[in-house]
Parts: sequence; structure tokens; C-alpha cells
Amino acid sequence: MSKLRAIPLILGLFVIGGLFCGPYKAFSQEKVKDKSMFKKMIRLFPPLVPVDTVNVYVIGDVMLHKSQMDKEYGPFLEDLSRYACSADVSVANMEFPLGGKPYTGYPSFSAPTDYADYVASMGFDVFLAANNHIMDRGTPGLDKTLDYYAGMKGVRFTGAANKTVADSTINPLIINAKGIKIALVNFTYGFNTGGPEEGRTVHMMKKEDVAEMMARAKAAGAHFIIALPHWGEEYVLKHNSRQGEWAKWLAEEGADVVVGSHPHVVQDTTYVKTKDGRKVPVVYSLGNAVSNMSLINTRLELAATISLSRTFLGEVKFLGIHLDWLWCTLPGKLTDSYKTVVIKEYEGKRDLWKDPSDYDNMIESLKRVAKATGIGK
Repeated sequence: MSKLRAIPLILGLFVIGGLFCGPYKAFSQEKVKDKSMFKKMIRLFPPLVPVDTVNVYVIGDVMLHKSQMDKEYGPFLEDLSRYACSADVSVANMEFPLGGKPYTGYPSFSAPTDYADYVASMGFDVFLAANNHIMDRGTPGLDKTLDYYAGMKGVRFTGAANKTVADSTINPLIINAKGIKIALVNFTYGFNTGGPEEGRTVHMMKKEDVAEMMARAKAAGAHFIIALPHWGEEYVLKHNSRQGEWAKWLAEEGADVVVGSHPHVVQDTTYVKTKDGRKVPVVYSLGNAVSNMSLINTRLELAATISLSRTFLGEVKFLGIHLDWLWCTLPGKLTDSYKTVVIKEYEGKRDLWKDPSDYDNMIESLKRVAKATGIGK
């Protein structure tokens, strides 16, 4: 620390030392029944107040198409791993069941368990289970998935439940990170097949169901609620009216941030102002995280970092949400495998591409989608 920067700190310590050590009797337990003076002094010297910062990192649809099964998983998410590992909570939408053999891709997915192990090894410690593909192998596939997740060390899941884990204990999922209680509320618009059998739950986009989860979050003392809906129209860059109405409803119900998935493309973002004056950020869709999709706009993606702080006085503040643009490269484009990259780390590095035209595609897609969605303005 430089001498000039040390001067305010030293002066602050002398002032606080004088306030506490000098007229000690004035601050004795007998005489100070109101801590307001202490709080005012803390606010006068914010640099001297310990602050814990918590980051929640969220990515979109982690998919496993048949052609991805022919490749080693290693490169898929390795560039996101340091972001996931450095965050306090890292969330991935797992867009498949672990339904057993035969392993299949679209339209009815079933992934091997080692793919879930791989995603966890990249630093993701919360799996979202409420999506339209979770029932692709029926109730037996759902049970296998949730039982496996429940047995994974260091991994939690939410959005669904079966007889292994009580629904109310993980829906919402309450995470205590550095003294900040964060509630994750995950639900889906529906399934591609029938629903689960009795004794199992996949949370649906029904207001009475979601309102109950929100109420449980508040009753548990959650400081911050993140709603994670699986919703919207596939391949459409703008949210629809139902998403907009639901975003407003979620905000009024107590959501502090809304981050969506399902459309397989990035959608627009906004803020919803609630009746009590809060401004709630809404990211309608992060798009994919890794997949074999090649339709226009499906390889451009987002990762969201939600930042919170907790002061010495226990006050929890929302610091903001940061979005990073991602690009899913296909085999033969950047490497011989699938690899999702953080675009800002590869801008200006066209020479790294095996197929430089894919770099051009990435930059053109970024400009096109950013303009259409208004993200980054």
C-alpha cells in the first residue's frame, strides 16, 4: 500500500480509536441501548467495514446430442470452468435425463451419468431439473436422474423431486453463501412427453405452484430470490407476451432476478419495476451452453453473473448482474471437438481458428443478436 493511500486509513483508525478507546464510558453496555450511533460511524468509514461478496454464475442449456457423444467431453465447458469455480454458486440447466441405455440425443434424450460428472467437474454445483426434456425417458428416467444427482458429492439440484429427497427441502433450493441466503426457484412450461407418476414432482409454470415455492423461500428467510423459468418460444430473439406477464408477476411475488432458458437462442433483457419500487432484472433467455445445434443464432449464448454483498452490519445488497457473450464452436471450427468460448477472450484472435470463417460467423452473430435484443446498449 502506498503512503498516500495509507493516510486516510490511519486517520480513520485514529478517529475510531478515539471514539471507542477514549470516552469508553460513553459506549459502555449500560449506557448504549441504541446502536444507531455505532451504525452511523460504520457508514462514515465504509472502507474499514468488512464486506463479503457472493457471485452466482448461471449458464443456459447443457445439451448432449448424439454427435457430441462421439467426442471427449473435456473441451466442451473447459473455458467456463474458471468462472464456475471462482463463483460461490454455479448453476447449469441440465437439458436431459440420465435415463440409461441406449443413450440417445434429440428428440428424446438420455445421457450417461459420466456427463453429469463432467459438468460437475467443471465447477457447476447446482443442476436445474425442471425442463421439457427431463421426462424424455418417463418416470423411470426421472428417478434415475434425481437419484444420481442426490448421490453426487458437492452437487445440489432443484426443479424436481422424487421419493429420495423431499420436495419442500429443495424447491426452492436455499443456499447459504457467506451468510447470504439465496433461494433458487426453477420450473418449466411443460414436457415433450407425459408427466411424472405419483410420488414425483417436476415444478410447472403454474402460479399456485410457483407462489408456494416463493412463499417457502420467504419463510426460510431468503435474502435474495432468483427465479429460473424454462419458458418462451424456441429460436425467437424476443420474449413473448406470456413471458412478459410472468416476469412482472414473479417480480411482484418477490423475485429479485429472473433468468430464463429454453428458446435455444439469446433473448432480450429488461428491468421490471415493482409496486414497492424495486427494479428487477429479467434475462429472458441465456440460450444454449453447449450443443450440436447449428441453426442461425443457436450457437451464440450468454452466461450471467449475479453479484451480492453482505456488510459488517448484515445488510445484503444486490450489486448487479453481468452478462458475458459465449460462442459454441463445433468440431473442426476451433478445435477437433465442441468447445464453448467466452467471446471477449477470443476477439481479435481469428488466427486461432482451424476454420477462420467460423470466427467471422461468431462476430457477425454477436452484432446481429446484440442489435436485435438490445443487449449491450
